[in-house]
Amino acid sequence: MPVSEKFPAQGYKDNVLSDCFADAQRYFLDHYLDVDRAHVLMLAEQDIITQVELKTILQAIQGLDVESMRTAEYDGSVEDLFYFIQREITVGCGDADVAGKLHTARSRNDIDVTIYRLYLRKQALQLIEACENLRSVFLNLAAKHHDALMPAYTHTQPAQPTTLAHYLLAMTENVSRDIVRLKRAYENMNHCPLGACAITTTGFPINRQRVAQLLGFDGPTRNSYGSIASVDYFTELLGATSTLLINIGKFGQEFLLMAMMEFNVIRLPDGYVQASSIMPQKRNPVAIEHVRAIASKALGQTLGVLTSVHNTPFGDINDVEDDLQPLVFSAIKDADRAVSLLGHALGAAEFNLDLLRERAEANFITVTELADEIVRRERLPFSISHKIVAACVKKATESNCTISYSMLQEAARQESSRDLEMSESEFSNALSAENFVAVRTIYGGPSPIETKSALAEQREAAKKDTRWHSNASRLLRNAETNLKESIDKVLKD
Repeated sequence: MPVSEKFPAQGYKDNVLSDCFADAQRYFLDHYLDVDRAHVLMLAEQDIITQVELKTILQAIQGLDVESMRTAEYDGSVEDLFYFIQREITVGCGDADVAGKLHTARSRNDIDVTIYRLYLRKQALQLIEACENLRSVFLNLAAKHHDALMPAYTHTQPAQPTTLAHYLLAMTENVSRDIVRLKRAYENMNHCPLGACAITTTGFPINRQRVAQLLGFDGPTRNSYGSIASVDYFTELLGATSTLLINIGKFGQEFLLMAMMEFNVIRLPDGYVQASSIMPQKRNPVAIEHVRAIASKALGQTLGVLTSVHNTPFGDINDVEDDLQPLVFSAIKDADRAVSLLGHALGAAEFNLDLLRERAEANFITVTELADEIVRRERLPFSISHKIVAACVKKATESNCTISYSMLQEAARQESSRDLEMSESEFSNALSAENFVAVRTIYGGPSPIETKSALAEQREAAKKDTRWHSNASRLLRNAETNLKESIDKVLKD
């Protein structure tokens, strides 16, 4: 028979408990202690423990050498950080019976899902702030470039003229929607599971609302079973983050292409490029490369987490706990890094406006407006107008020249059996990239009138989001202050 090992077996200690202990020290030690403080205050307020017991326990918590605990080596004498903290509190109390009352009406189950949220909600606010900063960069760039013509691309080919403001506002609106999704995930997450205990609450007359208030939550979670079993508090955030990361990856790819010498329409500041060790001429846009790489890494982590939890039991289960949570945090951290880096790199970038304007007039990308103008002036169906203009493009391409007025009239005679009434000056104006943009005043279009309106809307949305972020951060700070003051009051009495 194999030799029986006492808990924890060496293989279990080496492969599970040691790593989980180190992760908990890094991420959760302070949150564990805040949960202890809030819970014991509530127990005394509800007359579940005495004021003397409250003071003894709080003195023990406040007397802990937290920094020493943060660096302690795992020795297997306790199962995890929770029991390690409990042991230290017991020593500080000098009375195991009093110390043991701290764990009245709670479980590691509801403690764990609470400390996960305590850590994750701060990360979510940091990520939202990074998105707000990136949006601000886009808005400031757009504000300078309402009249800056550039080609828009479809299927990676030059398609129609637009403006740099229109292009950047498209990205801005993406980020604004990302912020909405992240805010919603934060709001759904910011409810406190404490009091759910193992999964069915407790017979003790606890006050879940009070603990939630002390820890800065909007309130307690409603259903105790779901408080323990549900994982959408982090999967929703990861879902929103995944969408954000896809957007960031697409943005990064755009700016990397624009930075290629063959495109040569964006120049990053020197602080965000690197030289080659062998090729003196190189200015490598490495910052944007890192944006793409970090975003891809973060997306991979989010998908890894979602894959890990998608078919796990609806209940307390290790699959969604200590081993997995650090990957959740790493994904959000890397998302924050990618978003922040993109904002910093673009903040001082310069665009080659002359070359963009030149390309907005090239490759026949203005001819959609010529076709539209023929429809308006000549009362021809668009199908016929399209054939006339397409014939002109084909002939000009074969002859390696631009479309001429005589070429247009010849095509019109072939396709509609008559000359067009359009004058040569009207023809020239119809092919102007500036005119192409100016007439597109439709809601959402590239006309400076419309992009200025869109910019104003985004500025207003940014103000609202900034107020939301400021308020959410303030509520967390106030909760920290209130918890500290409540403890100080007990210890002074």
